[in-house]
Amino acid sequence: MITYETTCFCCKKPFLLKEGTKKYQKFKRNMRGKFSCDACDDKIYMEARKHLLGKLQ
Repeated sequence: MITYETTCFCCKKPFLLKEGTKKYQKFKRNMRGKFSCDACDDKIYMEARKHLLGKLQ
């Protein structure tokens, strides 16, 4: 299995991208792009959801 190591743009920690995942495919297309780890993805998702629900009330 092929893996790439890249740095999360949020927490600045290195993480691995495993072959077959969507992030891996995006990384192969654009190796200079900014990527985030799964923990930061969850934080970003929850903050966006909280912000959206705040606007609806």
